[in-house]
Amino acid sequence: MHNLKFSNLILLFVLTLLSFRGAAQIKLQTYTTATDTFYWKRYIRVPRPARINLNQYTVANPGKAVGMFLAKNIGRFPQFTNDSLPLHTIKDLKKCLYAIDVNGDNLPDMIFSGYSGGESDVVQIYLNRKDSFDLVFEDYQYFTKFRKVQGKLVELQTGDIGTPGSYLYFTHDYRVNQENNQPVFIKVRQHVVYKNSEDPTPTQSYPVPVPFEAKSDTMLLRASPAKQNEPFIPDLNTFGNIVAKYRSKTKGFALAKRSYGKGNDWYFVEISPGTMPSASILYGLERMPSFIRGWVSGQSIFVDFK
Repeated sequence: MHNLKFSNLILLFVLTLLSFRGAAQIKLQTYTTATDTFYWKRYIRVPRPARINLNQYTVANPGKAVGMFLAKNIGRFPQFTNDSLPLHTIKDLKKCLYAIDVNGDNLPDMIFSGYSGGESDVVQIYLNRKDSFDLVFEDYQYFTKFRKVQGKLVELQTGDIGTPGSYLYFTHDYRVNQENNQPVFIKVRQHVVYKNSEDPTPTQSYPVPVPFEAKSDTMLLRASPAKQNEPFIPDLNTFGNIVAKYRSKTKGFALAKRSYGKGNDWYFVEISPGTMPSASILYGLERMPSFIRGWVSGQSIFVDFK
């Protein structure tokens, strides 16, 4: 009898515990206003930075130049020569090398764009010194712009989509000065956007960015053109679709407009780096002057349509 009473008590405890867990558990996949955030809302998200094809800039007979480069510099790429990494071979390495004249001296310099040995890809520029190659530039992860004038590189941009678990897209802009046939890479700016931000349609976008200024010291930058302030997103330490909060007046450029009528207008903007957010999900802003993109309510800004 004693054992039977004890068993009944255990069973009652287990049933009570299961009932409590069932009542406390939140079904995050259930569609409600609260869960209609940038995680669950179905819209077209901003695209990754577009990778350019470096083959359009290579010198004649690039394969020969790559072979000559590797004959003396293969030790720079242990991620392709290490026997413990059988998925990355010398054949793969050759596909990552581009013989391009960077400084207009008619010597094939070498650009590497590919596997770094870690989680991210990397881009590197090696300058041809006739008898050796010097590493003069390195960044993550691939080229999105590469502009030459009169045979010399004058501007480039890299795109960084991060590693698994990252949630921002970056583009890094560099100006390239040529001094005595030596390229000097100058950091100019970076553009930052949360990867799940809603992408404005072409018909909503302005042909030329329009200046804007915040109406007050407080402004919210959001991932989509909607006021969603819940639920709390623990992974990002934010609420709803809020990307950043500002406590100082901001300026920047409106890139597109979404209108729902009756004065409910939203602008996809690029905030200039003069003002930093007081709180945000952003990171990596200290690397370069950062132009941050997202959506703001038209009630929060003056748009200067001159």
